[in-house]
Amino acid sequence: MWCHWVGALPGWGTREGAAMGTIGGESATGAPATQSASLRPACQADASAIAALHANSITEGFLSSLGERFLRRLYRRMMASRQSVVLVAQGPEAVVGFVAGSLQVSKLFSEFVRRDGVLAVLGSPWRLLRSWRKVLETVRHGAAEDSAADGELLAIAVDRQWQGRQLGGSLVQALLEHMASQGAHSVDVVVGADNDPAIAMYRRAGFLPRSRFEFHRGTPSLLLRHGQADSTPPEPAGR
Repeated sequence: MWCHWVGALPGWGTREGAAMGTIGGESATGAPATQSASLRPACQADASAIAALHANSITEGFLSSLGERFLRRLYRRMMASRQSVVLVAQGPEAVVGFVAGSLQVSKLFSEFVRRDGVLAVLGSPWRLLRSWRKVLETVRHGAAEDSAADGELLAIAVDRQWQGRQLGGSLVQALLEHMASQGAHSVDVVVGADNDPAIAMYRRAGFLPRSRFEFHRGTPSLLLRHGQADSTPPEPAGR
């Protein structure tokens, strides 16, 4: 589904369904090689597709376990946040990939808790209760990392039928370019320490390992950074 984008992101055009890049090539999983995907900013109508991709494709962390209702609310908040950005890869009939990031993760979390917290808890009370420790660990990470880098890549997923076309790398590059246009000199990403394919993708995009730590208790993670951190966090431009 195409969306009517009003007040587009800087550097991404203002026309409806602005396609900022086309990705084709042969798929490793059977999708026709003649099909292509275009990158564009996400809009509210994409929330369900993004939530489904996250729930079905991302096994690290715990957000997938909170269900698609919670994820829809989270990504809608990210789309509405001045500090955050969500980009999608639009296939011929559906969204086939997405990437999400934020220039100020702690502000994003604060906005989500303040504006969506009650409804999010009511929509997934038992799942959140079972994951209370991981919720606290995630919030603590967001508060700590804002001073480390100018931005953070928070999530990325590509539909299985579209994997093998470097679509993930194109999404990462598009996010980096957008954040650079907003004044970000560095972008962090946290990935499972044993997730070799993801680590290889980020390294191809120019990320370098910074530290190894436990994001969640008992789960080794790797922090990678693209660029050099600036001492002054960027002020995101308005949409």
